[in-house]
Amino acid sequence: MGSAPSHEAAPPDHEHYRTMARKSAVMRQHYSEQSQTAYRSGNGAKAKELSLTAKQHGLEMDRYNDIAKGIIFTAHNQSRPRHELDLHGLKVREAIEITRVRLAEFVKNKEPNLIIIVGQGRNSMNGIAKIKPAVTELVKEYHVKATPNKPNQGCIYIEHLPKNEDVDYSWIGGFFSGMLKSLYTTIFG
Repeated sequence: MGSAPSHEAAPPDHEHYRTMARKSAVMRQHYSEQSQTAYRSGNGAKAKELSLTAKQHGLEMDRYNDIAKGIIFTAHNQSRPRHELDLHGLKVREAIEITRVRLAEFVKNKEPNLIIIVGQGRNSMNGIAKIKPAVTELVKEYHVKATPNKPNQGCIYIEHLPKNEDVDYSWIGGFFSGMLKSLYTTIFG
């Protein structure tokens, strides 16, 4: 269950792809700056050529990051039960992308619960969690109950709201809460 730490470390080759992505990002920036310089000097054709090269490096960066994401995600999740989702080692954007898909499946399939393992941020810069607050925000888009730090720190326990429990509208503000609650009741009963 979510209480056990991930024993499967991501294979070392994921770092190779992250390194390649960083190199592509540097090249993208370099060619983008060169393109801007050429444009400012009135050489539109050279600017366009350099801009296209920069875009190619950007696509390479995305491709390398996607490969690394797949390696990391598989390593952390292949031996986990379906109701657990481990986001360790992913970039925030990647974690959100994966969580969005998994939450949609959770709701569609009416699964009883989902444990999203977000970690505590120990490996984040300055030890400040980045994935947990982003996932917490994302969960608000779904008609589910999210309990942070359950079954332990670094997890978010997701379950469906009971039929008689309303959506938490506190984040919208007092004025709109009553109006939306009424609309929700009208639409969903």
